[in-house]
Amino acid sequence: MKKIGILGVMFLVTAVLLNGCGYTRKTVLPRNIKTIYVETVKNKLDMEKVYSYQQGLEMDITNAVIRRFQQDGTVKVGKQETADAILKTDLLDYEQEGLRYDDLEQVQEYRLFIVVKLRLVDAKTGDLIWEEPNFTGDNEYYVSNVVSIAAQKAAMDVVTRLAANIVDRVVQDW
Repeated sequence: MKKIGILGVMFLVTAVLLNGCGYTRKTVLPRNIKTIYVETVKNKLDMEKVYSYQQGLEMDITNAVIRRFQQDGTVKVGKQETADAILKTDLLDYEQEGLRYDDLEQVQEYRLFIVVKLRLVDAKTGDLIWEEPNFTGDNEYYVSNVVSIAAQKAAMDVVTRLAANIVDRVVQDW
């Protein structure tokens, strides 16, 4: 009886360890989607928010998403005419907020946000596969002596993180 108890416990421990943490990388795309066309991001920022906008951000996001799809390899990036799906992205918000302040109430650390609207469309039928109306990428950065360089680097880090999140949203079910 003691052997069965020990074997039972060993079996249970093995089953739990082999089961892992529960995360999987299963695709959420319909099986017929093998190629994707990434439209250039469209700037839909409110004119009031343009003061903090980084010029060329739309192309930076578009290129980062394409690079990330190429690295991921789940779907191939193709031309619009031959793609199975089209990823449409609108840039909705580009904003930074102060996180930490010094004794003189000057900002020492910022959080930068980029908010986009995503739509994945079936290229053949034009049907909407899914939509994310407020998809966000963010990053924190410290103010340095050269504030513009810190802000530019933070923007590129946010773009990289946003691209990774977008590709994960397209190809994975989390």
